[in-house]
Amino acid sequence: MTAQPLAESHISGFPDGKSFLERSEGLLDYAFQPIVDADSGDTYGFEALLRNVGQMGFETPADIFDFAAKTGCLRQFELLLRKKAIVKYAALRDRGNTKLFLNVDTRLLSVDGYLLDETLRLLTVRGLKSSQIVLENSEADNVRDSEKLKHFARASRKLGFGLAMDDYGRGYSQLQSLYELEPDILKIDQFFIRDIQNNARKRHLVKTVVDMAHILGMRVVAEGVETLQEFSICREVGCDLIQGFLISPGVMDTQDLHTHYKLEIPAPKNPDLVSMTDREMVAKEVKQLVPLRDNARMQEVLTFLGAGRVNAFIPVVNASGEPRGIIREKDIKTFVYMPFGRDLLLNPVMSGSIGRFIHRCPIAGIGTPLDQLVGMIADEEDEAGGIIITNKGRYYGFLTTTALLKISNEARIRAAENQNPLTKLPGNASIIQYVQLHASTPDFERCFCYLDLDNFKPFNDVYGFATGDRALLLFSEIVKRFSARDDLFAGHIGGDDFFIGARGRTLKGTRELILELQEQFRHQAESLYDSNDRLNGYIQAQDRFGVERIFPLLRCSAAILHLPAGMSVDRKDIIGRQIAILKSEAKNAAIGIAEATFGQMANSKAN
Repeated sequence: MTAQPLAESHISGFPDGKSFLERSEGLLDYAFQPIVDADSGDTYGFEALLRNVGQMGFETPADIFDFAAKTGCLRQFELLLRKKAIVKYAALRDRGNTKLFLNVDTRLLSVDGYLLDETLRLLTVRGLKSSQIVLENSEADNVRDSEKLKHFARASRKLGFGLAMDDYGRGYSQLQSLYELEPDILKIDQFFIRDIQNNARKRHLVKTVVDMAHILGMRVVAEGVETLQEFSICREVGCDLIQGFLISPGVMDTQDLHTHYKLEIPAPKNPDLVSMTDREMVAKEVKQLVPLRDNARMQEVLTFLGAGRVNAFIPVVNASGEPRGIIREKDIKTFVYMPFGRDLLLNPVMSGSIGRFIHRCPIAGIGTPLDQLVGMIADEEDEAGGIIITNKGRYYGFLTTTALLKISNEARIRAAENQNPLTKLPGNASIIQYVQLHASTPDFERCFCYLDLDNFKPFNDVYGFATGDRALLLFSEIVKRFSARDDLFAGHIGGDDFFIGARGRTLKGTRELILELQEQFRHQAESLYDSNDRLNGYIQAQDRFGVERIFPLLRCSAAILHLPAGMSVDRKDIIGRQIAILKSEAKNAAIGIAEATFGQMANSKAN
């Protein structure tokens, strides 16, 4: 039997648009899928996902919208669905500060008014505001008339709706779409999120998009996050919000929705003393400038600018306290210095909306790493003068370019002071800070590995200090390559003593890592010896008592102290004693490794 075209195959089930809409009213429903803050787990909003289309005889939501368009009732169908979603959202037991994300069929861009006024009326009846709604436009949809897209965006913003670009990366006009729509939120398509932890190209692309979005003043949602590993990478590259099965699938029963979801937040990479100080300094330098609402009138703008403000701009926020951008004094002065310019600004037509004067500005969360903040102001042509800082997505304050550069310079100086001058690895202060922080953090397994180059002193005596430094540099380069992995931190204690910290790794996994490191060093260190010593497998040198002895070639020994998840230790003296015992055992172990789980020193020797 030959399949009929989509519209024809369903006409028999719906003899007219009225019957189609009646069936839709009775059968269709919405599931809400949470979108949560990647740092706090607080719910930012819920995306409304259409359900029960199968009961209408359609395979996918796209099919039912296509049918509505072909039968000429897309406008009525869309309003029916928006009412369903808004009524369900309004009935939520605890909405808090959440938002409702509604998908917009791009064919509606040809409808006068884009159904915005009708949607606003639906909200008013339920006691809701337009600022609680985010309208999603899919980047995958091919919108040929860019003027319609721009008009839709302007009209939506004028009424206070938020805008999101959905499925970013799935279509083929990505940058044009961003330029035309200037969304508040950018949602990265799940294709780029799936298995991102194992795909360096995806990771690089997502980070590039995130950085670009932040510079343009947008927040970023990672769509389709299903595993902790994907979440960890998305959070690390700067995604602000998370959506996917890891948090929750779409939920039909609103009783099962929450305003907070517990996230297994991964520990920050290499949270040493310097980076902690950076965060404190950034918070200290943020100026908590009083913002204006985006529905303010021009008289308020002129009053703000005429009040002797030190800064030549005003931050602007929406009804939810989220940043919209800044109004620059120079843009207003262009009118003020014109003949009748001030009267023009205060004219009811002009003063009714300040939207045309809002200038997009880079936005970053209060915990954004310093290097990312500096990267956001690299474009000298941007006249924003700094970065809007948010806390849980809401406006917190403003960090000027001058303050940020000052912090950056001070951080570089501190980092240089805390590095080992030879290997440029973090020094002892950072290592101590790392151990103290992670020993008292019971959320995951941890291993502290203290590495020592065996037989280094006789090697140094025979081959000289220059070659000895070459050996240390060779070993440090191997350590650096290993510590480039996200869960590892490396430092140089001093002399021939090094350190590696591992987060979230089992004791077995850490041992395998050290065995690999040992083998690489053993193989490469042989090149430092002359041919005879290399062939013999040893050198002759005096020991500390002046007695001539045979010493094996250089190798790395390792003491590994494991702390299981759930264990918190704040006694650094006890940790130090256990490490000292393990280091002694490692020197005498056949494979150069001694290991133990904290408090279980029996069976610590690996041989």
